[in-house]
Amino acid sequence: MSKGGRALDLTDLRIFREVAETGSFSRAAERLFLAQPTVSHRMASLEQSIGAQLFVRSGRGVQLTPAGSLFLKYVFAGLESLDQGTRAITQYLLGRSGTLALGCATSTATYILPQILRRYVSARTDVDVRVRTGQSHAVLDLLLGRQVDLALVRLEVHQPGVVSQVVLREPVVLVAPEGHRLARHNRTLAIDDLRGAPFILYHRQTDFWAQIYAALQQGGAMVHPAMELDALEAVRAMVLAGLGLAVLPVSSVQEDIAQGRIQRLEVSGFSLPERVTSVLRRADTPFVGPVQEIWEYLCRGFAEVPLQ
Repeated sequence: MSKGGRALDLTDLRIFREVAETGSFSRAAERLFLAQPTVSHRMASLEQSIGAQLFVRSGRGVQLTPAGSLFLKYVFAGLESLDQGTRAITQYLLGRSGTLALGCATSTATYILPQILRRYVSARTDVDVRVRTGQSHAVLDLLLGRQVDLALVRLEVHQPGVVSQVVLREPVVLVAPEGHRLARHNRTLAIDDLRGAPFILYHRQTDFWAQIYAALQQGGAMVHPAMELDALEAVRAMVLAGLGLAVLPVSSVQEDIAQGRIQRLEVSGFSLPERVTSVLRRADTPFVGPVQEIWEYLCRGFAEVPLQ
């Protein structure tokens, strides 16, 4: 603020710096593509605003007064800070710097996101990526509460104020531990073969999983719930331990299937629904910078996820 309480003009400060560096109103005017009288007038106005004489004028040009020298230090620092801020904003808008908060469903963060995110982070070392995990509905709440910039959830979301795009449709598979009696036949099973088999269930508090278990029951499988767990990784571990069958997204068990630790079961006349993964953002948030870039990166990355 000036002596009279009026905000200083940024252009005046840049002209002042140029005059101080060149020691001449005319040379400063040439560099700034201004008329020399304009430079003289604006420096006179700046001195009036500051309340101090900044230059000593002579036939050979101008020199800074002690007050001018003192003021110049702050002008240099202020303009440099503003220039750095402008450059930082430019880098941010290009998606090359900034902070990004990403919410992610736990199973997606466990089995799919790491490789996609590794490539992004290695390419954008100046972007600080922070990830929070949880159940899909909890992650959606984080987005709505502005605690994350983007969210990856295991849901199709149709909600006002939220932009959603499905990035993955993933098979859900019925699996058994290695050597299980149903896997040893190496054949397509009938739904009745599942009758009485112990199942390791993922919690039925979501509509998706409730529908799967209802479909099994209605198909005649008569699911016997040996356990009901709240984490897909725990369900997988119980299957690996030989404690029962389970229905799981293929991404969580495809490595185990490939290495023979878990067997995929095929049941005649019975199909399981796909599990979707969606990326979400708030519609009222500017779609620029790292938010836009990682959105596009996630869409490409999930499209390339190899699923068996």
